[in-house]
Amino acid sequence: MKIADMMMPNGRIFLKSEWAPISDYWPALSFSKMSIGQYLSKEFRPGRDILIYVGTSGPETENPEHKSRLISAIVPEPNQILETRRIIPAESWAASVEMHGGDKWPHSLAVVRAASIEGPPFPLARQIIPRAYSAFAVGAGRGGVVEALDDERAAVMVLPVRELPLNLTPAVQAYLQFRESVAVDLPRDVRQEATRMANRIIDRVKKGGEERVTINPIRSAPLFTDLYALLTRIWRQKQGGRCALCGAPLLPGTENPMMQASADRIDSANGAYDDTNVQVTHLACNWAKNKYGVAEFEEWVDAIRGVDVTTEA
Repeated sequence: MKIADMMMPNGRIFLKSEWAPISDYWPALSFSKMSIGQYLSKEFRPGRDILIYVGTSGPETENPEHKSRLISAIVPEPNQILETRRIIPAESWAASVEMHGGDKWPHSLAVVRAASIEGPPFPLARQIIPRAYSAFAVGAGRGGVVEALDDERAAVMVLPVRELPLNLTPAVQAYLQFRESVAVDLPRDVRQEATRMANRIIDRVKKGGEERVTINPIRSAPLFTDLYALLTRIWRQKQGGRCALCGAPLLPGTENPMMQASADRIDSANGAYDDTNVQVTHLACNWAKNKYGVAEFEEWVDAIRGVDVTTEA
């Protein structure tokens, strides 16, 4: 198998300097600067692109066979920046903290596919990707990600690799299963409603100053994709397309503002937006519940439905 078999013909090849090959000891793409994850979230497309580990030339790369060599090919999940300490083995994290005197690589992307580039001897970076390799020493490439282009891209694509199975932590497995569960066949108007609600939540959190978007206990930054996944799953799978408060159908695209879909925190005192604390309701139902309380709201709904809500004096 070659690197070309792990990517699309029009795929991009990214490179990042690393101290060791990908392995179960450290099954994550880690970085100290959040900007690296944000860049890959914007530019990297799983299934289309590939990222190559290039062994550093410094003492942090202990094995001399890995220094300045192309050592691994990986596919990270770019849509979620995670806390490194929660997605690598505990002993690996403890050893890193002891060695570096603290949290040197706090942020990571989960790696969902990995391969070892054939070696030793591993391909020498200066021979295969001389221009891209030199970019590691200047500007944004220092400590960051660079791209192999043109003839260097072609040279990387033909390198032989051996697929590696990775034992992902339970937290990463749960997160990936959560993302895979998101329906892609939802009607367009439902997807539009979920997009609108996710954006409103993010805006509300930014303005509030105290609330924090938390979708998954391993996350370290709120992302639109997670909110969208949560809301679409709740809409279809958990609530069957009905308002969680009154039970009437949700009407995506309605022109009636009272019937507009609204993301409601079940416990308003809890600032988290997660699977246990979010439901989708009509906007009017959400407002009424939050202003007057659940018991008063339910009595009002019963009255509208014609239920006798009078009580004996």
